[in-house]
Amino acid sequence: MSDRTLRGRLHLLLVQWLVVFLSVSGMIGLFALRHMRTHVEQDRLLLARTVSHYLDSALLNALQGVGRLVSELPAPDDSGHWDGAAHSELRSFRFQFLFRSAIFLLDEGGNVLVSDPSFADPPPIPDAGGLDVYLARPRISPLLRKGDRRVLLLTYPFERDGKRYSLVAEMSPRGSMLSVVLQNLAPEPELHLVVIDNAATVIAAPDHQQLFNAMAPADQLGARIRARRPLVTEVSTCTICTGGSKTGDFLTVMVPLRNAPWGVAIQQEDAEAFAVVRPSQLGFVATAMLLLLMGLLLSRGLGRSVIEPIGQLSEQAERLRQGDLKTPIIVEGDRELQILARSLDEARSQLGTTLGELQGLNEHLEELVADRTLELRSRYEDLKLLYDVAALCAQERRPSRFIPPVLQRISRRFAFHAVALVTTPPDGPQRRYVHPERTTLPWLGASAAAPEGWQRRDLVYHSESKGVLFYRWPEAEDQPAVEALQHELALSLHSAYQLRRTLIQDAQRKVLVRRLLAAAEEERRRIARELHDEISQLLTAIQLSLEHAAERPDELDRLDRAKELLTRTQQEVHRVIFDLRPSLLDDLGLAAAVRWYAEQYLEPEGIEVGLEVEEEMELPDEVEITAFRIFQEITTNILRHAKAEHVSIELELRPGAGAKGASEPADEAEARGAILVLAVEDDGVGFEPDEQSGGGAGLVGMRERADLIGGTIEIDSEPGLGTHVRLEIPLE
Repeated sequence: MSDRTLRGRLHLLLVQWLVVFLSVSGMIGLFALRHMRTHVEQDRLLLARTVSHYLDSALLNALQGVGRLVSELPAPDDSGHWDGAAHSELRSFRFQFLFRSAIFLLDEGGNVLVSDPSFADPPPIPDAGGLDVYLARPRISPLLRKGDRRVLLLTYPFERDGKRYSLVAEMSPRGSMLSVVLQNLAPEPELHLVVIDNAATVIAAPDHQQLFNAMAPADQLGARIRARRPLVTEVSTCTICTGGSKTGDFLTVMVPLRNAPWGVAIQQEDAEAFAVVRPSQLGFVATAMLLLLMGLLLSRGLGRSVIEPIGQLSEQAERLRQGDLKTPIIVEGDRELQILARSLDEARSQLGTTLGELQGLNEHLEELVADRTLELRSRYEDLKLLYDVAALCAQERRPSRFIPPVLQRISRRFAFHAVALVTTPPDGPQRRYVHPERTTLPWLGASAAAPEGWQRRDLVYHSESKGVLFYRWPEAEDQPAVEALQHELALSLHSAYQLRRTLIQDAQRKVLVRRLLAAAEEERRRIARELHDEISQLLTAIQLSLEHAAERPDELDRLDRAKELLTRTQQEVHRVIFDLRPSLLDDLGLAAAVRWYAEQYLEPEGIEVGLEVEEEMELPDEVEITAFRIFQEITTNILRHAKAEHVSIELELRPGAGAKGASEPADEAEARGAILVLAVEDDGVGFEPDEQSGGGAGLVGMRERADLIGGTIEIDSEPGLGTHVRLEIPLE
């Protein structure tokens, strides 16, 4: 009777707990499944936000780039026309721009002033708002129709000389950088990632077949883009799926862009999007069935009366848990419980034995860990020392700078009582370094033998001695670490010596080249002076003699011819004198010489010259002659190759990067940090600078002259767009 009551109670309790467990598990499972669906939606929303942030950054950079281009555009001429320089700027900018299909410069009436490509059709004007609204502020348009094509526009209005203009850039959705970005993201095959405008029309997609399709739901997507609010919904039709429209349940996520009336949209079939949820659903059902089966089996097994023997066993097991390993475990009851009791008793005995062994092993293990920790710490300190030595040698290339801190670190790492290093440079005397600095070592030298208690290490690199390291230590040295340090010091000293030798040779080369150029200029000056003092005077005397002889009528024709040839000879002699050493350069300076040379050589050839020359510049002689010789070479190239009609010349002093100190006068600081700028631009046939980089003695000569005095030359040219040469020479 008692057994049946206990069995009934066990069955009742088991059924109750099973029902409660299944109910709670079901609620938790439903909540978990819902949370997993929400997580999938948030994951797609995060992907869309990430792409939208990237595109917003790209569009913001595009707007800022257009702003910089507008500030760098040359001003229109007096008649309001933009010259070829503006077209060149637009062309150079377009190939580095996101909206690279075409770029236009419009006036206030929407007329195209300059465009690139020059044959491009004018940009379309949106119907909504008209031209005034369209050109009122910087903006990016939705998809617009331009003839039989569809384009996206970026407009940037600005003012110049009191007039309003607009810079309009055009981008075709086909092959745009937006589609390239989406292709590089490489999303899942069934996940459709596109960019749409405020009409829900696809303007960028990894698959070009998706372009210009209207994405469903179009009304909701367009309204959310205009309101700058994201959208997460499910639709029954996919209009942008590969292969055409599909029906079913599709998850749709859209995040609008801040800098354009566009949005980043993601559409994916529910079966693919929530594929991770399905195994969880099946697992939940299988778990519930398994729990039900286990409950039935457990109910059947607990039907037998085992409460009292289990209670006894539990009491003795509790004593065992509390650490009583001496009291035997004995239980009266069924055979299975007795076996369990014997097993627990054997486990108690083995546990006592094992516990003693574990205590011994634990003590031994702690000793091993401590020893290994010390070893690893020592290796770490060695590696840190080598790293610090290499870093110091890389930062300070002179031995006098990096050797003292290196010796300090070596002494601190190995606890040396003293450490010394004697350097043996190939082209100088030996130098001695000691740490601590006040340590007196009268025997110290590269050829000295190490006294008692000292160790000597020769620093040899490729069979050449770079120095000797001496150290005195209290304990046995760490052999591998010291050998690695020995090699590192030898390599660092070798690098320092090689660098010093290279710098000296380079300085000597520059001095020799400067002397050579100075000698050449002095020889030019001497030849010009002799031509002027000797040959020019002789020609003048001959001309006077011919004029006196002109009184004889029978010799008039021959004398006129001789006078004409003599006059041409004098002009040619004066030209040679000026080319060799222009007197204007010595008397009036660089500005007057540049102005005279342009008027004498460019204007007689029918070339219109625009001069912007700063007068009264006080320049060093080597700067003046270098700038003038380079200007001569530029002028010669224009006359020989450019076929130009207009030439613009600018010569001025500009403030340099290091403005002025806190206490020095402004005029001295300005002169010290000034930069001489010579810019020459023509509208000739131009050329490809990359093709001329290896040849052309004129270009090479100009670069070498500028490099000798620390100057730079920049050459910007394109075939058909002229040439711009800019010389900058710092006066400091």
